Amino acid sequence: MIFALLAVIFVFGAIIGRLTYLMRPWRNLRDAIVGRSRAFFDVAPAMRGNIYDRNGIPLAVSVPVFDIGVDPKLLSADEMDQIFNVLSARIGMPAREMEQKFENRLRQAPRSRWVLLANNISEDAYVGIMERKLHGIYGHRTSHRVYPQGTGACHLVGFLNAENAACCGVEKFADFFLRGQDGWIISEKDGLRRELVQYRSRDIPPVDGVDVLLTIDGVIQKIAELELSNIEENFHPQFAVIIISDAPTGKLLALACIPSYDPNHYNKAQEKAMRNRAVADIYEPGSVFKIVPISVALEDGIVTPETRFDCSVATYDFNGKKYSLPKDHSELGDLSLVDVLRKSSNRGVAQIAIRIGADRFHTQAQVFGFGEKSGYGFDGDSAGILKPPAQWDGLTITRMPMGHAIGATPMQMHLAMGILASEGYLFSPQIIEKIVPHGPGGGKMNEIIGQPIMRRQVLSRQTVRQMRSMLARPNDVRGLPFPIAFKTGTSQKLVNGRYVHDQHIPSCSGFFPANNPMYLVTIVIDSPACAGTAWGDRYAKPSLFRIAEELSKYNSSFSENRHPQKP
Repeated sequence: MIFALLAVIFVFGAIIGRLTYLMRPWRNLRDAIVGRSRAFFDVAPAMRGNIYDRNGIPLAVSVPVFDIGVDPKLLSADEMDQIFNVLSARIGMPAREMEQKFENRLRQAPRSRWVLLANNISEDAYVGIMERKLHGIYGHRTSHRVYPQGTGACHLVGFLNAENAACCGVEKFADFFLRGQDGWIISEKDGLRRELVQYRSRDIPPVDGVDVLLTIDGVIQKIAELELSNIEENFHPQFAVIIISDAPTGKLLALACIPSYDPNHYNKAQEKAMRNRAVADIYEPGSVFKIVPISVALEDGIVTPETRFDCSVATYDFNGKKYSLPKDHSELGDLSLVDVLRKSSNRGVAQIAIRIGADRFHTQAQVFGFGEKSGYGFDGDSAGILKPPAQWDGLTITRMPMGHAIGATPMQMHLAMGILASEGYLFSPQIIEKIVPHGPGGGKMNEIIGQPIMRRQVLSRQTVRQMRSMLARPNDVRGLPFPIAFKTGTSQKLVNGRYVHDQHIPSCSGFFPANNPMYLVTIVIDSPACAGTAWGDRYAKPSLFRIAEELSKYNSSFSENRHPQKP
């Protein structure tokens, strides 16, 4: 009797104690524990916007994919083997590799309720797997970034890494617009981690990213890349760059570099292949830079196209000071300003810079965009090297006019030539043509249209017309229906602070038609394989003419320029 009484008292005491524990004063703690165990928070990822060229050709697109995983607490060993075999047949991954991945994950997190088995599974494969109605297997919908053009425009477009982080190019530059806004769900779950929809308290839908249309023309980009392939096959340079833009507005139509890489397999690419050398690499532009002192001298009224220069002398006396002149590639004698430019006389252009004066020459070089970033906006845009006159030595005033003692990027030289192609204006390179809503998640956002980015007016129209006339050479038309205004350059390469005689950087920059420019093209080739000097006239100029010929076929507007008048 006593024993039975004690047992009853103990049982009822335990029940009363448990009820007391579940109520006060531990009620708040209990509610917090229960809340944490039942809380359900899930992110609804936004679909990233796509990148297109100006004609709607896809350059980067997001493809819906699925991540497949299992809950190991719900599965026996036999069921796991069945899942491995089914997945292996559907996605092509060896069952043993999947099993090893599963075991490694469990060793790291024994209590895990989610073990990833495969990712980036296509929707068709995912549906086929789910139709088997296997116990304990489920998936998450995500997206995978695909670059349909492969290496095409890779340095412009950039890529997303494995963590979906934008690393470079337009992917990073326009990431704010492309990535959209993820949604989220706040709800509760049951003991099997399934959502209890009736307790959902927040349901914020995702807002997809917007699409970005570039100024790049896919056909023109292909023309540039094919010409780079030709350069690589014939000359095996360390690198080469081709830039093509719309002459009146500065919009980039093509930007191609070698070496290149495939953003679909960025992890297999060498680091040097990812470098956008058009804006990041500095070189001495050589004789292409001669357009700067000659344009400045014409603008200031110091010379006229008929002004003559004695290019046979090794020194030049000016204002009581004697200057040592650089050598020319051959004996040129007495030349007019037109011939100084066309025959690319180092001595003639050095005399012009001396007449301009060091301070004025330096200031105007800055106005042309040297010594400051091009405005490209991303991917290591370099300002180049332009030292102030206080840091010049006695030879700088005669060497800089020929494109030495100054460091520029291919983009800077391209934009400087663009001043002559755009009625005297310096533009920043425009890359984005439009930003438009993407799908139903785009909301009512209005289309954003990119505008040409004019930095300043550098030259008058009269000077521009004079320079166009001097740069256009009718004898070089080679059957094309329009004249091309261009300048070539050749510079010795600096290696470890010293000029070397067996490595050169030939280049060429020009626009066409010369009297009514439509396209601006720049080619830079670093250290092509050759015997002797790699002259820009031999290695870079032919590429300009081949590109001009291809563009004349592509653009029917050239028919209006078959019989141009003099500028």
